[in-house]
Amino acid sequence: MPRAARNYLEQLRRALDFLSEQERREVLEATKQEIFRLPGGGRRKRDLIRLLGEPEARALKFERHEPQALEVGSGKHFLTRILAWPIFALALLTVMVVLFAPPQAAQIDEQGFGYVAGSTGGLLAQLELLIGSQLIWIAFIPVVISLIPLWLPNIAGTIIQVIGALIMSVICVAGGGQLSLFFIPVTLLLWAQVFTPLLMMRGSMASPGPAWLICAAVLLIAVVGYATVRGLAHFSAEPWLILGPAVVLAVLALLLPFRWNSVHIALVAAGLLVMVAGFIASLPGTYSAALAWPWLAGGTSFAVGHLAVAAGMWHERARKLLALF
Repeated sequence: MPRAARNYLEQLRRALDFLSEQERREVLEATKQEIFRLPGGGRRKRDLIRLLGEPEARALKFERHEPQALEVGSGKHFLTRILAWPIFALALLTVMVVLFAPPQAAQIDEQGFGYVAGSTGGLLAQLELLIGSQLIWIAFIPVVISLIPLWLPNIAGTIIQVIGALIMSVICVAGGGQLSLFFIPVTLLLWAQVFTPLLMMRGSMASPGPAWLICAAVLLIAVVGYATVRGLAHFSAEPWLILGPAVVLAVLALLLPFRWNSVHIALVAAGLLVMVAGFIASLPGTYSAALAWPWLAGGTSFAVGHLAVAAGMWHERARKLLALF
């Protein structure tokens, strides 16, 4: 064997010191056979480097690479963060609207917190008779519950989340009047915050199936349609001011099953814009319209869009970590 080839094999042997003696012999023997097949039989070092690479670089090809395990805790923490902060923002926005919106916009008359839209019944009215103005702290429940997974990422935190979501569900169903409608979007997100990590962590590439997306689209269209009809009933301005945004939300809902991330982001943005527009329209200086209906339509759109965006982010993260491009 030419001297250049012997020197190359010796350098390669030293570079393979991370292998066992048997493994090293096998690599050197395979390399030797390659050298015999080279033009010139490995007589020139320049040819060896050009065709086989530097000995150190060739040795790196045989280095062991242990597969990196994807920690489940890391994935759950990722889901928790991307779910929690937007839910917290919506909960805080709901509190501000309920507490500080003009009385006509919030549909609360001077008789008290529980007498909503002319209704003297409902759970909120009964609670107000018992605890008075302290009832206002109920509005802060979603704000606190939305951050529980960040503070208590364990079974105790999950139990608190379920209890909080149950309380808000009772308020939405039995609260009475339009005030309870303001809490429906954030309550949906509180339940999603409980179950989404459980569903998405079933597999590293888990993502919402077509059935979930179709159900979400149907639910959203139903809510938008109901809110539109109720909003038009007592709206004094041009109907297109309500119908236009409603059509946009409905179209975006129909596109949900296509899994287009741009559509999901647009749904979140459109939901927020409808909520803001509804608040402006509710001011006494504009149309004095009821805020509950655009809040219900826009808030539900925001909720569905946010969950779709979060699911897409989780799927994309898992795809990149597993190098499945």
